[in-house]
Amino acid sequence: NRINAEYGDVTIEGLYERHAASLVELLSGQHKDWTRHSPDQNLFGELLLRSGPTCGEIMPAVYQIFKDCTATEKDPELRMTMFTLLGRLLRDTPVTSEASKQLSLFSVPIITEIVTPNLEWRAGRTAGTVRCAAISSLWALLKSNLLSRDALKQVQEKLVAQLVSNLDDDNCATRLVCCNCFNFVLQTGGKECFGPDELHKVYVELLKRLDDSSDELRVAVTSTLKTFFSLLPEDYNRELYKAHLQFLYRGLLIHLDDPNQAIQEAVYDVLCEAGRVWPSYLCEHIENVKHKHRSSLYCDKLLAAFKDS
Repeated sequence: NRINAEYGDVTIEGLYERHAASLVELLSGQHKDWTRHSPDQNLFGELLLRSGPTCGEIMPAVYQIFKDCTATEKDPELRMTMFTLLGRLLRDTPVTSEASKQLSLFSVPIITEIVTPNLEWRAGRTAGTVRCAAISSLWALLKSNLLSRDALKQVQEKLVAQLVSNLDDDNCATRLVCCNCFNFVLQTGGKECFGPDELHKVYVELLKRLDDSSDELRVAVTSTLKTFFSLLPEDYNRELYKAHLQFLYRGLLIHLDDPNQAIQEAVYDVLCEAGRVWPSYLCEHIENVKHKHRSSLYCDKLLAAFKDS
């Protein structure tokens, strides 16, 4: 056929290697005028998702297109389309590929220049949908392990502030994905990034989500709270930070008596981790509320675990 006649025995991958860079260059000359329905925008998406390893070689130009097309002054529908495409790119790129390595190098600017500006609160349902699309692409980046601990240190303060803010978003899906992102960020950063001062800034909003209207989110936030307690250092000053632990223990024990048994079990798991911080102090709080609970089962199990600690 015509392709074989012109290029010989060339593979599809070989065609992308030869022409992807020139195609992206051609598209980047027009991208600032794109709308959601622009043919070039659709072509860009197909090029990215089909180019395989070649995607890594064109990443600087690709990043610039994403940055310009997700600017907050752009059409919301275009931004949502671009975030959907970005999420697919982040999820579908093989971890061992050159494209994945290039995406990892761009993880910091993707977060600071593309994602977090679109996480800022703006009124309206459409703005809320954009936030959901943005947080979903962040989740794709995190799940693909493209954000290293060193890279996280560069974006930690601003990213954590936006995650805390979006935990209270009107959209349940945004809150849920945000909670998952929060857990992943805490796990990635570990004790090296999150000392007591940093952790104290976030637990109030996490604890509030145990009152969420979504049971799925309430279970998810218990995983984040377990990570939170696991990051408290062994030399955590319990007397100095007693007020923080009091607030946490009291709040968790309220939900240990939740009508939903799945929530009870999830909160019990959190308290098993939390009790290691100050066992006797947790037991004191349990003794104060045990008689108010529908069942003393989980209280008794916690007392048995920590009474002599």
